[in-house]
Amino acid sequence: MKRDSTSAEVDVRAIDVGYFNTKYTLGERTGNEIKAAMFQSLAPRQETSRGVENETKTTADGCWVSIAGVNYFVGRGAGVYVSPDEPRAFGEDYCTTDKYLAMARGALHYMAIDEKADELAINLLVVGLPCNTYAKFHERLAQRMRGEHLIGRNGQIERRITVESVRVVPQPQGAVVHWGSSTDLANAMSLVLDAGGGTFDWFVTKGRQALWQRAGAYPKGMLACASAVIKLIEPEWLNDHSVVERVDAAIRANAESFKVGQKTFMLANYRKTIDAVLHECIAKMISVAGRIDTMDQILVTGGGANVFGEFLRKQNPSIAAGVKIDKDPIYSNVRGFQVIGEIMHRQGAA
Repeated sequence: MKRDSTSAEVDVRAIDVGYFNTKYTLGERTGNEIKAAMFQSLAPRQETSRGVENETKTTADGCWVSIAGVNYFVGRGAGVYVSPDEPRAFGEDYCTTDKYLAMARGALHYMAIDEKADELAINLLVVGLPCNTYAKFHERLAQRMRGEHLIGRNGQIERRITVESVRVVPQPQGAVVHWGSSTDLANAMSLVLDAGGGTFDWFVTKGRQALWQRAGAYPKGMLACASAVIKLIEPEWLNDHSVVERVDAAIRANAESFKVGQKTFMLANYRKTIDAVLHECIAKMISVAGRIDTMDQILVTGGGANVFGEFLRKQNPSIAAGVKIDKDPIYSNVRGFQVIGEIMHRQGAA
């Protein structure tokens, strides 16, 4: 560490490491809105400690972290280091991977920058897991995130972040809490659908009481939609993260077309394939959550909120008026995590 290093302490922060993006909260607020930011969930490995610099000799936006002897670069500039076939970490054990930890430390890095500190202490950190992996992995994730996190490579420590306590919550619970902070849930039956990159989660509540037997997740999301389209065109493109992101962006934006190389592809030609994935996810949700026409309100959040929300309205016109699409779906969960942490901190339950 630098001899003139600065230190800071904060009460609560939150992180949501997703398959596509890593979101995190910061200390400032705009009105009542919690400030949050994100970067792509990429953690390219480097065999040596030498970074890649651009022509102006400025390093990419992000940080190096070393885990089990391997250097990872994470942050907003991680794309500088990514190879065309850079693998992404998927699967139910996602939160146990070193890449997940690297991206979480990238979020901690930006929190320290926000506090202008080389050494940062966080009293309570709130993180989330999909409903289908929560029971199996929440204790392991809490243990892994608790304690000291070093930013730097090859023994050169640039920042030190210490996490005193960790709370792991089901991801859609964050959206419920964030939604409930501005909506009177009363005794209403509410269904929250979290359309993420790798999973489709759902959460049923009566008022603010979670009905756990009707919560769950399905291991398909927006990534499955993009992958289904790519498989029809050129399966080998699935190994190129930039192509996957391009197709995903077109689907989320309901674009007329997308371009790969010198070819333009009309999205309408693949609509049935996309809808088949969406239908599969919705059908799985209904088999666990129960009939959706008995819900007083349905909130659709997550990166694929517009896609899933519009599909749900189209397929179920009788409930269309009750389907609410989150205005800021990317940050809904992580902001809810922050609120959960602040409530716990005030109650002394951290």
